[in-house]
Amino acid sequence: MTYWFGRAHGTQTSGAGREQLFLLLGGLVCSFLFIRFSTRMIRRQVSWWPGNVQPGGMHIHHVVFGQVMMIVGGVGAFGVAGGPVAHDVLAVVFGMGCGLVLDEFALVLHLEDVYWKEEGRRSVDAVILAVAVIGLLVAGEAPLGGYVGGRSYGSYVVAAVLLGFVVLCLLKGKVWTGLLGVMVPLLAVVGALRLARPHSPWARWRYAARPRRMARAERREEGARRRVMAAKTAVMDAVAGAPTPVSLAKRAGRAPVVPTVVEVPPSRLEVLLARVLRPLRAPGAAAAVWYLRLAGVVDLVTGLAGPLRDRVRAATGGEYVTAFLVGPGFTGAALAFVLSVSLRRRKRAAWLLTTAAAAAYTVAIAVSMAAVPGAHRHAVNWLAVGLTLLLLCALLVSRPVFNVRGERRNVAVGLLSLVVGAAVAVGAGTLLVHATDQDPPSRWGPSARYAVVRTLTLSAIFDHPGIRVPWWADVLINLISVALLLLVVLAFLRAPRGRDRLQPADERRLRELLRADGGRDSFGYFALRRDRAVCWAPGRQAAIVHRVVNGVTLAAGDPVGPPAAWPAAVAHWLATARAHAWVAAVAHAGDGAAGVYTAAGLHGMDSGSEPVVPVGALPPGPARVRQAMAAAGYGVVVRRQRDVAEPEWVRLRQLADAWRRHGRAAGGVQLGRLGDPADPDCVVAECVDRHGRTCALLVFVPWGADGLTLSLLRHDQESGQGPVDLALTEVLSRAHTGASPLAGVTRVSLNLAPEGGDPAYAAYGPHWSARHLLYERRAELPRVIAAAAYTESLRLSAALTPHHS
Repeated sequence: MTYWFGRAHGTQTSGAGREQLFLLLGGLVCSFLFIRFSTRMIRRQVSWWPGNVQPGGMHIHHVVFGQVMMIVGGVGAFGVAGGPVAHDVLAVVFGMGCGLVLDEFALVLHLEDVYWKEEGRRSVDAVILAVAVIGLLVAGEAPLGGYVGGRSYGSYVVAAVLLGFVVLCLLKGKVWTGLLGVMVPLLAVVGALRLARPHSPWARWRYAARPRRMARAERREEGARRRVMAAKTAVMDAVAGAPTPVSLAKRAGRAPVVPTVVEVPPSRLEVLLARVLRPLRAPGAAAAVWYLRLAGVVDLVTGLAGPLRDRVRAATGGEYVTAFLVGPGFTGAALAFVLSVSLRRRKRAAWLLTTAAAAAYTVAIAVSMAAVPGAHRHAVNWLAVGLTLLLLCALLVSRPVFNVRGERRNVAVGLLSLVVGAAVAVGAGTLLVHATDQDPPSRWGPSARYAVVRTLTLSAIFDHPGIRVPWWADVLINLISVALLLLVVLAFLRAPRGRDRLQPADERRLRELLRADGGRDSFGYFALRRDRAVCWAPGRQAAIVHRVVNGVTLAAGDPVGPPAAWPAAVAHWLATARAHAWVAAVAHAGDGAAGVYTAAGLHGMDSGSEPVVPVGALPPGPARVRQAMAAAGYGVVVRRQRDVAEPEWVRLRQLADAWRRHGRAAGGVQLGRLGDPADPDCVVAECVDRHGRTCALLVFVPWGADGLTLSLLRHDQESGQGPVDLALTEVLSRAHTGASPLAGVTRVSLNLAPEGGDPAYAAYGPHWSARHLLYERRAELPRVIAAAAYTESLRLSAALTPHHS
């Protein structure tokens, strides 16, 4: 970047006689950034910063210093004949004065100190506008289409026409577009042709008798412009600091003006277009997805076949062009596949990216065919243009289909990923090139330039004299480039997070459904986890509890409620997933729920087995373990959670947390909380040694009115498995005898079996119930398994290989 900046400075400023203007711009930007940093430090009352200038108690605003510097720099530029060095210094001084004055532009405008008020944003607007205009002058742009005065009548006519467009932009309320249009005429032309803002003079004059056009202007103001202004405000606040949200209008007692959006029925033309294009939307979206898939396959095949890759690259370097995203290379293939997946999920960001890239590519190949002699005579070129235009038309026709908005911070995350990823990729590429360069001596500068070009640009159009690396090093750099591209694109296309969590009203309704029909699913009580969201069927008769992890909405267990209402809940949940571009999946579904999910279009596979122990006389093996542990002085305390005092919960939570880090925990689903007063019926089994020290802790959640499900298993690693077996046998024995607090318990679920099964579980003679993992597409299975492993403690091997059946 330093190399290109230095080159641009040499050609655009020094070589063209605009070096003083460039220095003025640098002084303006630096002084603005410095004074903003200073005022923010003063606002925060930082002790180590000098603070305001207050001689004799009178506060001197920095606009005063700016005025003095502008006088010194401006007068000195006319009166000093000290050579170019003196004029360079005066240009910097004048620019610094401009920065200080413009930073308090709002104070001069309102004749009141509104620096940290909403009106103070106008100072930042003034600085940005000044920097943009001066920057365009430095780059060689002249105002009004290159008009500098006195050349010809043609220049007068062009300048007058462009000035008319600028005035029209200002009348339409587009101040920024009009002022910048003085330097960039295309902006003025586009702004003059588009709709006016609803509160502009043009709208008051021309739209008063045209309510449809006024309604369109208001909708555009409340839609796209509001988002643009929000992004602009966020950037301005990050650079210059956020103002205190008190405006002059509010302080004067005047209510803010709230625009009224008038809803007008669509016109006949709009109705006709909708009627004609509506049947084409779904086929157009499908065609765009399949085009990108085929383009990705072609790129991958040609990239792997060396002779074919060389021939295609040689042809496209001459008179031939290819269709959009068609060419030999892994980067194009990866981009095509990612865009196809995102378009299939109806993401708006993917549509914007693909449409903009296809439109730009269409213009590029049109210019290439017009500029290269003989290119228009090749039929394959026209075929490439036709395919690209068909893709662009399909995208434009199917625009309403792509209505899934991404995560709110995608732009910021994408830019951060680009900056950090580019730094890492270029650094790794530089080290690799420096270590493998076959033309000694290896130098860091050329190695870094080679890595930058190969990683961040189209390397085929640049030469690298003095650098020769082996083929495998180029392959690694290409893979790094592909990884960077995918990282940035995926960051921009992230699906929205599931921020909803279980609310108190939802939890109360779920508990009602569990009391009425909670004995069907042993995992039903885990629906009360508060780190999840709930998706209700119409009428709130059934619910699916799910959590969104990395774009996967993972439902847990069976739906809550009567089975007759399950299909409606599943349909609503799938509709919610498609509306947010989430991947739908289910973990630990029972046989009955798996059938409902399969009928809705999901595919299933065994994800593990659940041992359910019927309460009865203890088998010989567990009975002997119980006797041996009792003889060794171990005992078990079994209580309902409501009977455990809060001081004891403090100790038990500390032990459970320590054993989670250093000991071993049972696999399976967990409730995620311990000792919550909302779970009074949970059963706590605590195994203690002869000295009264706790060495194992088991927590069971209710399973209907007559069952328990193991939710938490923690034990001391040094004590081994014996305390756990003793606590479990004690729970089963007390349930069999009807002893308090386990009277009426007839079945106990041991949650999911560990990897490969557990002989200790088999000793209890359990019934094995299959649990299922359900998904939509096999290509999404690795992503689903990763989300399930994160949220539901689903072992990867358990998801791929069924246990007992």
